[in-house]
Amino acid sequence: MKRVLLAIALTLGFAGTTVAQQKVGHINVDELISVMPEYLSAQAEIEKYAGQLESDATAMQEEYMTKLQNAQANMDTWTELRLQKENEELQTMGQRIQQFNQSAQQELQRKQMDLMLPISEKAQAAVEKVASANGFTYILDASASKAVVIYLDGGEDILPLVKSELGIN
Repeated sequence: MKRVLLAIALTLGFAGTTVAQQKVGHINVDELISVMPEYLSAQAEIEKYAGQLESDATAMQEEYMTKLQNAQANMDTWTELRLQKENEELQTMGQRIQQFNQSAQQELQRKQMDLMLPISEKAQAAVEKVASANGFTYILDASASKAVVIYLDGGEDILPLVKSELGIN
């Protein structure tokens, strides 16, 4: 029994020594990415694309509303068959608008991922380079959106080093 306790104590002692020798740093990746020049141009492109999609959706909605108002205005003068045809067209238009909105949302998300992935990869490469060059064992992401670090007291903030690596003031 004493041997088992001694083995556990030695193991814990070595584990504690190992942890004490490790260098831990942290970085707010969201903040890093937000100051990268590529991010600003990607955001501008995403906003422009979103504006185009919104413009298309608005045009479709306006066409629908015009057709609906026309049908309502002529309800008393059109035949039942014509009203039925107009109602079917309005339903079809409504479905197309709904499908367009869903597709547009998916397309906007795809565009965001396509534009942001290279930026994230560049930031990751810079973090890895700085961590390796400065002897860090662990780098934790201290971004509020990621919730990887919920308490921070100690470690080294490598944001200034990574910004320097990327040539950002």
